[in-house]
Amino acid sequence: MRQHAPVSFAKSLGFEDVHLAFGAVEAVRGVTLEVRPGEVMCLLGPSGCGKTTLLRLAAGIQTPDRGRVLIDGREVAGPNAFVPPERRGVGLVFQDYALFPHLTVLQNVMFGLAGLPRAAAAAEARRAIERVDLAGSADAYPHELSGGQQQRVALARALAPRPGILLLDEPFSGLDRRLRDQVRTDTHALLRDVRATAMLVTHDPEEAMRLADRIALLRAGRLVQLGTPEQLYRAPADLGVARFFCELNECPARVANGVADTPIGRFPAPGLPDGEAVAALRPQGIRLTRAGGGLPGRVIERRFLGEVDLLLVAVEGLDAPLAARLRLGEGVGAGTDVHLAIDAGEVLVFALSGS
Repeated sequence: MRQHAPVSFAKSLGFEDVHLAFGAVEAVRGVTLEVRPGEVMCLLGPSGCGKTTLLRLAAGIQTPDRGRVLIDGREVAGPNAFVPPERRGVGLVFQDYALFPHLTVLQNVMFGLAGLPRAAAAAEARRAIERVDLAGSADAYPHELSGGQQQRVALARALAPRPGILLLDEPFSGLDRRLRDQVRTDTHALLRDVRATAMLVTHDPEEAMRLADRIALLRAGRLVQLGTPEQLYRAPADLGVARFFCELNECPARVANGVADTPIGRFPAPGLPDGEAVAALRPQGIRLTRAGGGLPGRVIERRFLGEVDLLLVAVEGLDAPLAARLRLGEGVGAGTDVHLAIDAGEVLVFALSGS
């Protein structure tokens, strides 16, 4: 059983109108954001959107061109101050773990405790190793460990000094899917246990939803939307956010008086201006219904995905087939005429300018 860690003094982490450019490329453009004490926040977005740059600004590896970085309300980077990385009380877990190959697990974890007497550092390092369930591997070298174990060593090294803020840069990206799920679960439990503030970079929306209290979605260096996983999934700020979280069937629509007319039905579009729009239907919002009771279509392809089947259904008025994820029995395959029921709760309508 994992030993409970001593409670860390969680700190807040803030960014105020932060800008940073590399030559002509603006990596971070006016980001204002606060991570609350004890909160797990995920920075989410595609490659090149500014996630890792923001993390490096928090760590002190990069310096902002404009704006301020604050820890517990104290400026650590900005026009009035710069606090070096080693004095920020921040732990950092790199994507490649950055373990020293010539040092044992214990020595790697002790590396972050250089300010303590050797005996005290060893004792503290062993406690950190026990927290990540690697007590039996303290004398092993990194090459003798699996990828998941190496990730846990990197986490133990970052946690050993008991930082108030922990920064993680895509720490699970090098693991296979089965191992990644387990290590993510263990890491989430450990973050709750030590109660440190955590900011984690990922490009995987499922990972962000599983781990985060709140998600900050970035695009081209800007903060597009901030909220809980459910808020971003159910009420995305624009079509681009919706696309990031789920495969979508996108249909042309025309909005009039708060209602969107589409080839697959009429749906509420409150607050949208009259005119051309896009209706986005999630594949899980489609089910088969009795003949004559829904939208007629013809199956053009069926793919078995294990837990569900993926149906591609041609529908009159649409250039592309609808993708539906369903649990199916026998008797439905390519060439089958079907009728579809659409769950209006799985339809999102966006003005064209929001795509």
